[in-house]
Amino acid sequence: MFDQKVKGTMMVDQVRMIRGNKDQDWNKYLQPDDWKIINTMIMPSAWYPVETYKRCGRAVFQLLAAGNTDIVRLRGKMRGKELFETTYKHIVSDKNPMNALVSFVNLYGHLFTVTPLELAKIDSKHAYVSYRYDDDPSDPGNLPFCYQLMGYFDSLIELAGGKNVKIDFREKLWEGASATVFDIQWE
Repeated sequence: MFDQKVKGTMMVDQVRMIRGNKDQDWNKYLQPDDWKIINTMIMPSAWYPVETYKRCGRAVFQLLAAGNTDIVRLRGKMRGKELFETTYKHIVSDKNPMNALVSFVNLYGHLFTVTPLELAKIDSKHAYVSYRYDDDPSDPGNLPFCYQLMGYFDSLIELAGGKNVKIDFREKLWEGASATVFDIQWE
């Protein structure tokens, strides 16, 4: 398998949280190679190892969110809002939640060297988004990562004009499914 990468756009928030919380024991989760990246300027358009990204995510989940998925989802929503109001504002510009969801799934495929998301439209205000993970589905990073994605979807649909957004898991990788499937509905 080739070396998987992630764009700096995805890394920058985690690195910012790690750098801003020096009082935490990050070394429980991070490796020396991770620190080489964390201690340099993260360039949004540069590629970084997915393994470093995943370890940073697990560390933030355990140390700053104390394993609380509600906090991770809220942080994902805040980070999504930040991205969709600035860097990726074109995604929500036509105020059509389904178009925004399609655009986000397409964009997401350009942020990783492996495209992990697939979209299935159910109707004009209902879709399933599947997240497939090529590595070990029991990876402890799957759970917080999926809650972070859920937060991204929350802000995406709301900023595109959707109301009363409801997102549930239809299937979960960490419970043995072949993919995590988000059931996304709105008014």
